[in-house]
Amino acid sequence: MAVITIAQVLEHAEQFEQAIVDFYAKLAGNSSREGVRLLTDYMSRHRKRISEALDKLPHEQIHLITSAPLRYEPKVADCKCFELIGLPDEATASQVLDAAVALDECLVSLYRQVLAQPLEVEARDLFESLIRAEQRDEIELKKIKAMDYF
Repeated sequence: MAVITIAQVLEHAEQFEQAIVDFYAKLAGNSSREGVRLLTDYMSRHRKRISEALDKLPHEQIHLITSAPLRYEPKVADCKCFELIGLPDEATASQVLDAAVALDECLVSLYRQVLAQPLEVEARDLFESLIRAEQRDEIELKKIKAMDYF
């Protein structure tokens, strides 16, 4: 059994966040729909949740949290999340919002797998805050979709 640290999980989650940013940027560049371009441009600029959460913690606490080993390696969020979405080239804003919720759920699943393991309180607090951030994002995305603004 290979040992994985919380730092490695967070690094992978940050890479996934960057893949989401790239995904949105590509959608913004390829869409002829103004609403989709505005929406994806906005969403691509608001995906740095991990670094924002870590920036709120003292340096010593960050080191303590990130160096902690996990008993089990979680099933990571990866390109399969993107493959399952399958957006058409001319996706509507509603389809993009549904995809965004699905991508948020990939990260929530990863964070919940980490929380299912024995963790120090500080690490547990960090992952719970990341889940809350993703859930708030999902609620906002669903509200935007319900308003049919785009």
